[in-house]
Amino acid sequence: MEGLKVGEVLDADPRPTFVIDLDPDEPLGANKCLLPAFCNTALRLHERLFDALIGADAQGLDQPTEPRDDNGKNKTDGATFDDFKKWVAGVTPHDESGDIFPLSFLYGDMLWTGSTVQKRWRLISGNRLWRDAGPSRDLSSGSPPDIATGGLRAEQAGKKRREWGRSSTAAGTTIAVESTRQPTKTNGSSDDTGASSLSTSIILSTPEKAVADWTAAKPKGILSAHLQFARTVNWAATPLGPMEKWSPEFRQTANLCMGNPHPAALFWGSELTMLYNEAYAAEVAGNKHPSLMGTGFSGPFAELWDYTGPVFAECARTGIAIRKEDDYLPINRFGLLEETWFSWSFTPLYGGTGRIQGFYNAPFETTKQVLNHRRMRTINKIGECTAQAKTVKQFWKLVLEGLTDNERDVPFALLYSVGDGDDGDHSSMSSGSTISLKSCHLEVSIGVPDGHIAAPQNLDLKRSREGFIPSFREAMRTREPTLLHTRDGTLPEALLDGIDWRGFGDPCREAIIFPVRPTNGDAVLAFLVLGVNPRRPYDSEYVAFTSMLNRQLATSLASVILFEDETRRNRDAVEAAALEKQHLTQELDLQASRLRRMTELSPLGMFLISPEGVLREANDRFYEMTGHLRESEYEMSWMDFMTKDSVKIMEEGWKQLVNDHQPWSSELQLLKRSPNPVNFEAEPMECWVLLSASPELTSDGSLRAIMGSITEISHLKWAQGLQNRRLQEAEETRRQQNEFIDITSHEMRNPLSAILQCADDISSALSVCRAAGTPLPLPSVESCLDAAQTITLCVQHQKSIVDDILTISKLDSNLLLITPVPSEPAEILRRAVGMFDPELKAKDINVSFDIDASYINQTISWVTIDPSRVLQILINLLTNAIKFTAPATERLITVTLAASPAPPDSGSQPGFQYVPSNTEVSAAVTASEDWGNGDLIYLRFDVRDSGCGLTHSEKQMLFQRFKQASPRTHAQYGGSGLGLFISKRLAELHGGQIGVASEAGSGSVFGFFIQARRCEPPHPSDPSHDQGPLPIETHLSGSSSLHLRPTPQRQDYASSTSVATTNLITTKSTPTEHEPDSDPPNPPPPLNPADVSILVVEDNLINQKVLVKQLRKHGCAVSVANDGIECLSYLATTNFLIPDGAPLSVILMDLEMPNMDGLTCVREIRKMEAEGKMLGGRKVPVVAVTANVRDEQVANARRSGMDDVVSKPFRILELWKKLEGLLNGKGAEWGKEKNG
Repeated sequence: MEGLKVGEVLDADPRPTFVIDLDPDEPLGANKCLLPAFCNTALRLHERLFDALIGADAQGLDQPTEPRDDNGKNKTDGATFDDFKKWVAGVTPHDESGDIFPLSFLYGDMLWTGSTVQKRWRLISGNRLWRDAGPSRDLSSGSPPDIATGGLRAEQAGKKRREWGRSSTAAGTTIAVESTRQPTKTNGSSDDTGASSLSTSIILSTPEKAVADWTAAKPKGILSAHLQFARTVNWAATPLGPMEKWSPEFRQTANLCMGNPHPAALFWGSELTMLYNEAYAAEVAGNKHPSLMGTGFSGPFAELWDYTGPVFAECARTGIAIRKEDDYLPINRFGLLEETWFSWSFTPLYGGTGRIQGFYNAPFETTKQVLNHRRMRTINKIGECTAQAKTVKQFWKLVLEGLTDNERDVPFALLYSVGDGDDGDHSSMSSGSTISLKSCHLEVSIGVPDGHIAAPQNLDLKRSREGFIPSFREAMRTREPTLLHTRDGTLPEALLDGIDWRGFGDPCREAIIFPVRPTNGDAVLAFLVLGVNPRRPYDSEYVAFTSMLNRQLATSLASVILFEDETRRNRDAVEAAALEKQHLTQELDLQASRLRRMTELSPLGMFLISPEGVLREANDRFYEMTGHLRESEYEMSWMDFMTKDSVKIMEEGWKQLVNDHQPWSSELQLLKRSPNPVNFEAEPMECWVLLSASPELTSDGSLRAIMGSITEISHLKWAQGLQNRRLQEAEETRRQQNEFIDITSHEMRNPLSAILQCADDISSALSVCRAAGTPLPLPSVESCLDAAQTITLCVQHQKSIVDDILTISKLDSNLLLITPVPSEPAEILRRAVGMFDPELKAKDINVSFDIDASYINQTISWVTIDPSRVLQILINLLTNAIKFTAPATERLITVTLAASPAPPDSGSQPGFQYVPSNTEVSAAVTASEDWGNGDLIYLRFDVRDSGCGLTHSEKQMLFQRFKQASPRTHAQYGGSGLGLFISKRLAELHGGQIGVASEAGSGSVFGFFIQARRCEPPHPSDPSHDQGPLPIETHLSGSSSLHLRPTPQRQDYASSTSVATTNLITTKSTPTEHEPDSDPPNPPPPLNPADVSILVVEDNLINQKVLVKQLRKHGCAVSVANDGIECLSYLATTNFLIPDGAPLSVILMDLEMPNMDGLTCVREIRKMEAEGKMLGGRKVPVVAVTANVRDEQVANARRSGMDDVVSKPFRILELWKKLEGLLNGKGAEWGKEKNG
């Protein structure tokens, strides 16, 4: 909604609409043309209407042909174009809202409606007027039965009246002329009065126009509209019964009531059925008429029944008429519960019987008189109260004191004085009418609780949006009382919540802002907010009251200001005489007072020291900053708050000030004080100040005193220190990264040298044999095998470094996850030790395997953990233990496994300490369903060695990124400094911690604990129960790697279908369509390489040549493409797209290629498959061959359409197993399809 513009909304309106500015340079009058600020699309497209209304040449709309009545007179009076323009620019005279009046206007056969926004923008919209060809009826003027029947009874009654009538007079009256009856004169009656003009009698005769008995069946005379309505009421449905059955007495009373020019009503019967005259309907009933006629009093006047019911009952009981003067009667007759006052009487009527039949009520409304009297009393009370004011400050409180008694016309009140922004007492007169630099201060309030949202204590008249400030600004602009409404939003309802409403207790719907200013000035000195009586309309009487109140406030304020000015002038005259007498003293005192105020308000600590070093004067800020006691003013006492180093600096500066008479400035550190300054992280800081001092000299050049100030610079010094620390940390980080790059480069380049030499050895041996044409002798074969084995080891070494770096990257990106599966902790520990058996034997290191009693007592067998991550930590710890134990005299490594139901305590071993964790250790790590619902236990693994041990400073460097115990560690033992850091993060991910205990020369103990949950052993039939070793075991298996199966080469990243390869791990079984007791399906037959046709898509010619050679050597048919475009071209010639095309089993595709990369190419292939271009709806197997092996890269390749991903480097046997799993024997079938 915030982006929606008003112009867009108006353009979407199908009605012709335009907007005019009510506050232009020239006001719009009848002779002015309409120049709107905006016209919507509907008006602009209606050219005839636009030209007739808008612009200087507009002549208005043609007058429509008006429908006429039977006498040929227009039923409606046509409005002119001038009338229309006056209505467009007019405002309502009933209040100060500035709204249009009336809200609608008929002109040019269209109904125009208007609304006003912000008292300035007038929106005018036109609606096509629908006219009925038949006569119109006003149902609202009929009786309730007529309204309920849609006017049918009124129409029928009208037909009867037309049949009765034989002539007509003025509109709205009907003459009954059925017969003419001549009055019978009786001798001696008062009818015969003679012709003398001096006679005291009058001639009584049959009236010419009045109706003698409107209740007669055929009344004679002119029936008023009210009498016509009364005759149409269905009296038979009321307790009064049909009109023809009314008694003569009741008829006489009814005629008396209807003929009374003053308001009168009859309440007849026990139901108090009402019959009232026209004056009663207009002056008392309000909008309760016409439904009030013929109904019981207690229904329509339910708001009065609690009060008048007992009055009726008392009058009925005693038969004595009741009279009330200025009686308060709350009546809801004009859409609101109105405060009304009446002088009225109840007269019992007997109707020719001996018992009371009803009551005659003659009410006279005295609301105007009562309200005027009450309001005048308020005006007078304000005048009396404010006459006691001596100052403007007193005047504000006395104003509200005068308003306090009138609770009904003052439901609540607020008075804000207006002063300059720096005006301390908020009572001075505003110097001008501008609102800049003005502030409002709440002086007094009535009915508004303290702290209410509508009554903030202080407000900025220019910038604030709180309380009534927006209305204050408008009132200051107009200089007149301003009316606020809840209906147009100028009186926000949120400001009214929580006000203790006085008077009736009803919330106000309107409020008035009085800009209080004296009659002899134009400056607004205050704003008075008065709530409007919620039970009185804001009519002309109310406006007159507000005007009188405004004038009274202005007059009284002017008197107070004049009195205050006179008092001020007298006081100024006295002061001027005193100042003239003691001018010099006063001037000195004034300067001293100014200086004192400046020093007290200053954020600086100011001081004055005698030449002897005694503190003579200082402001409060100085004592606060230094903590110096006011009573301790001995020589140089002000140096006691400085540190020793700063005292020495100050002594040198003092000599310069006293001896050389030169200004001096320096930064000094203070002793800690209370409260101590804190930084932005609420940490205490050192106290620093900047001291600046200069000597004050006498006229003869001698030293009078030392003046100066101290400035708080603790935060500045802290920021400088923080900046220096950050710079040092950045330098240290850069140094560590450079050191890591050096270490990594060294570790990577060393194997490259061995690889190059071994490759040269193999190449030389083979070249000699080829040149001699002789077979390769056995020694050469063994030499080549040894060289190949060395190359493999070097590659594995490089791969381990790369794996560490990738693990660090995944840890930093929170991408490394723990995958819990059922495992045996003891078996994991044995396998970890077993991986290093050849190296342990070669270095003559003994290993002790210890199962702690706590583990045995817990009867632990199978638990849910991530064995790969646990094994990775153990390998790092065992690698370090072997590395540092090998040079020792006693070579012994002890590995221990323990368990506990709670996190292990570091105090179980002397000197052992856990490294603080970055995350809080909690059971939430094992809360997911992958961990199962077994009991939570904590497993602890310790690796103790008999190596050289660590000093305290070396231990502080452990477990940090790129850091080793000391610089000699890398030079002597190698390594990247990442192993222990990775182990720490992996232990924390597993819900545990890692720690160390070590003394120099006494060996070390590295231990960690993790969280686990008990679980049942996996089912023997589970295919994953008995598989090969983990990938981390395979590529770290030592010098026998050539005799083992190929190393997985990061297939844990590349394949989402890879499963755990050790019997320590069991994955969740996948439901199959076979029953549990059914035999497993027969494995597919091995894939024959001769039946497989492979397309190698590789842009690197060397990699392309090596891969093609190896595949062909393996027995496969191989084709080559240099990029994705050539791949698609070749695919178009294969049996996937044409029946007799070239055979193709699988595509091995590189990702990074020119012209078209591998991901784009595989997307094109999958698009061709989706479009049904492949024969038989077959799918082309595509395997990505890439060195991009991060998780997101692999996932992106799979999303693009790759069936599998093989990471570089790899062996042909590994690739072939991938192809066997992917093709599943289909390669042979495809080959046969081609051959067949």
